[in-house]
Amino acid sequence: MPIWPPPGDVVVVHGAASEFEAIAIRDLLETAGVRAMIRSRVVPGYGVPTMAGDQAGVVAEIIVPPEQKDEACALIADYLAALTGGADAGEEDAPP
Repeated sequence: MPIWPPPGDVVVVHGAASEFEAIAIRDLLETAGVRAMIRSRVVPGYGVPTMAGDQAGVVAEIIVPPEQKDEACALIADYLAALTGGADAGEEDAPP
């Protein structure tokens, strides 16, 4: 039995702008029990991300099985909100 279903049986839950972001989100999902995988969007031999439509600047996609999509999206949203909230809180506490 394969670890991953055929490509048609996975869904993209996030487009990462850097390899670090992709790895951090994949690790977050796996720690929570969500099967996640990184699919590179970098053009082989050129080292640049694909530039197709709304995917411009996306270095990698995080893909998960469809039955774990909702859980993955919620975890990613919470993670990104925590990053943004932490930066905003630091700015408010800073002196003018």
